[in-house]
Amino acid sequence: MLEALILAAVAGAGYADAPWWSALLGAVAVTLSAWWRKVHLLRQHPRVSFSTKMTAYLVVSIVINLGFALGSYLAGRLLRGWLDG
Repeated sequence: MLEALILAAVAGAGYADAPWWSALLGAVAVTLSAWWRKVHLLRQHPRVSFSTKMTAYLVVSIVINLGFALGSYLAGRLLRGWLDG
């Protein structure tokens, strides 16, 4: 739910004609919210080391979250252009 709220805020930023880097902040926020629980579980017993597989998942999730954030930002910009006509 938090990720959807963050992406809606990014779309709102696009609608409000905020700078493009606000989409990057949204991608960082979505990634942190998704990985916060995973990293927290690594510190509990039994401890599991951070593997190359988890590193690959992290990198792929960063790229996907960046795509979602940029898509939300562009959707907000397009909505503003469509409504302003």
